[in-house]
Amino acid sequence: MQTSVIIIFIGLLIFLGHYLSGVFERKSIPDVLGLMFLGILIGPVFHLIDPSSFGKFSSLFSNLVLIFILFESGTDLKISEIKASFKDSVGITTIGFFTTWITIFILCKIIFGLPILACLFIGATLGGTSSAVVVGLVKKISIKPKTSATLIIESAETDVFTLAIPLSILGLMMTGEMKANLVVSQFISSLVLALFIGITGAFLWSLIINKIPTLKTTKFSTPAFLLILYGLTEYLNFSGPLTALSFGIAIGNLQYFEPQLIKRIIPNQNIILPKEEKDFFSEMVFLLRTFFFIFIGISIQISRFDWLFWGGFITLILYIVRILAVKIVISKDTPLIDKATMSIMIPKGLGSAVIATLPLQQGSADGAIIQSICFSIILFSTLYCVVLFFLLNRKISLPFYTIFFGNENATINKNE
Repeated sequence: MQTSVIIIFIGLLIFLGHYLSGVFERKSIPDVLGLMFLGILIGPVFHLIDPSSFGKFSSLFSNLVLIFILFESGTDLKISEIKASFKDSVGITTIGFFTTWITIFILCKIIFGLPILACLFIGATLGGTSSAVVVGLVKKISIKPKTSATLIIESAETDVFTLAIPLSILGLMMTGEMKANLVVSQFISSLVLALFIGITGAFLWSLIINKIPTLKTTKFSTPAFLLILYGLTEYLNFSGPLTALSFGIAIGNLQYFEPQLIKRIIPNQNIILPKEEKDFFSEMVFLLRTFFFIFIGISIQISRFDWLFWGGFITLILYIVRILAVKIVISKDTPLIDKATMSIMIPKGLGSAVIATLPLQQGSADGAIIQSICFSIILFSTLYCVVLFFLLNRKISLPFYTIFFGNENATINKNE
C-alpha cells in the first residue's frame, strides 16, 4: 500500500473515531464496538492489513495506550475516593483474577483437553481487565466515584498478575523449571516498587518544574517525564502501568502529601495541570484509543470456528462468575447499578493478546490453539462488555441484576 494512501486512511480513521465518539455521547452506543469491528474487517476478513507487519511496534503501541490512559485517569482520581475504594479494589482484583483463572483452567481442560500448564497459562493471561476499555466506559455511566476508582485501580493492579504469573508458567512449559518463591517475591516487589517510583517521581517532577519554570509552559514535558518513569520501571521488571497510574494520582493529589521536609525543599510542590495540557492529554488519549481498538480487531486471528464458538461460551461463563465475585466482595449497601457495572467490566485487552502470542513464538506444541482461544475470549469479552454496558446504561438490563443483588439501593447520589 502506498504511503500516501496510508496517510489518507489514517486521516479517515481519525474522523471515524470522532464520529463514533459523538454517537457514544448521544446514544450511549460504545464506540469501542465499531472500532473493533472495523479492525476485524480490514484484518481477518479482507486481509488488507497483516498484524505481523507491525512487528515490535504492536507492543510499543500497547504500552503507549496504557501509559497515557492510566495517567489521565490517575489525575482525575481523588485520595478520598482511593481510600474509600481500597478495600473493594484489592478484594475484586484478587477474587476476580483467581476466579477467572480457575474457571478458564477448568473449562479449557474439559473442552479442549489441553495439558494442565497450557490451561493454567490461558487462565492467567486472561485473568485481568483492559484499562483502555474500562476507563473509557466507567466515565460514561452514572456510578459513584468510589466505584469508578475501584474499577480503574483493578484494571491497573491486575496487570501485575497477568504479567508475572503467565510468564512464570510459560517458563515452566518451555524449560520445566519454575521457582514459586521467585514468583511471589517478583510480584510483591513489582507492586510496591512501582507505586514508590510513581509517587516519588511526582515529587521529583514537582521539584524540577519549580526549579525550571519554563517547563510549565510546555505541553510535552510532563508526558516525556512520564515516559521516562514508565520505561525505567519496566526496565527494572516492575509494573509500568501501576507506575503510570500512581504518578497520575500523585500529580493530582500532591496537596495530600505534604511532609514538612518536602515543603521546605519545594515551596510550591502542588502541580496543577493547566487546562491546555489537560486538553492535550485528552486528545492524545482519544487518538491512541481509536487506533488501539482498531488494532485489537486487526489482531484477532481465528482460524477455526469451533474455537471461536467455545471462546464465546467460556466468556459467557466468565460473566456469570464475575457476578458471583462482585456479590461476595462488594458491600450490600453499594447501589445496584454500581454492582451491575462492576459485574460487566471484565473486558480483556491488547496486553493479554501480546502475552497469548508468546507460546507460539517460542515453539510450544500448543501455541496455535492457546493463541486462538485467547484471541477469541478477548474478542467476546469486549463484545459482551460493550453490549451489556449499552443495555445497563439504558436501564434495560437493570431488573436482571436484581435477581442476584436484590432491589435495594437502585439509585445513587453522584456526589457521594
